[in-house]
Amino acid sequence: MTGFRRFARALLIVGAAVGFGAPAQAAPKAAELSPHQAEVVRQAEQTLGALKTLRARFLQVAPGGEMSEGTLYLSRPGRLRVEYDPPTGVLVVANGSYFTFVDTKVDQFSYLDIDSTPAGLLLKPEVRFSGRDVRVTRVAEPPGVAEITVVQEKDPTAGSLTLVFTTQPFALAQWRVIDAQGLVTSVTLQNPETGVALQDTLFRTPRPR
Repeated sequence: MTGFRRFARALLIVGAAVGFGAPAQAAPKAAELSPHQAEVVRQAEQTLGALKTLRARFLQVAPGGEMSEGTLYLSRPGRLRVEYDPPTGVLVVANGSYFTFVDTKVDQFSYLDIDSTPAGLLLKPEVRFSGRDVRVTRVAEPPGVAEITVVQEKDPTAGSLTLVFTTQPFALAQWRVIDAQGLVTSVTLQNPETGVALQDTLFRTPRPR
């Protein structure tokens, strides 16, 4: 995998669209929610808002079917660390202000403002699926799960983020990103642990060697 493709896949795990040169699309409209769907959204907001720390293995499936695994650490608000297993060679760290993407194979660094990606919503002190940051475009309930799809208010055509929650218990289990070209990347959490003690050193911004 080239450096750009590794970087693009790392962007996708945090919900950033990478559809460079994609044709313009109509902006998705906000969903008209039933009272029950509105309650599902409220429960998702409360669940994420109450989440303080999380450690989990993850499986990422890229649009072409390529699979990557690794470990994810979350400390709300603001901090995230994503370590891809070899041979992917990618590390992602959020320090509260921006994401740092490291291609460890070539010691290449890239940066992205947290607020420029829908995943930044998950790192905010207060999680809200409506307002100035994002809009809900779809709520679905396949058996045993609840799915909430959101787009960024400032650029709703750039792509979407679907958060998938188990309902018994209600907990974040997966997210899917559709980029501006319509390509889908999914990230599934495996054996998530919440309320765990995480060292501050996990979230220090990495520096070039």
